[in-house]
Amino acid sequence: MIRCPICKKEVTEGTPDFPFCSERCRLLDLGNWSSEKYVISEPAFDESMFENLERDLSASEADDDE
Repeated sequence: MIRCPICKKEVTEGTPDFPFCSERCRLLDLGNWSSEKYVISEPAFDESMFENLERDLSASEADDDE
């Protein structure tokens, strides 16, 4: 059993609002995200991923031109 991240009540898996104990706590959590109370501390992606993508696309476009 886990605890609701908002009010810390025990929550059983399979409840409609899981992992929250109620719709109220689920909506409070959503409000925290939308008001930017919660933030992701690091980028969800690696910048080099885009560099590799640009390189691969350029190579692919060069192959198409031949």
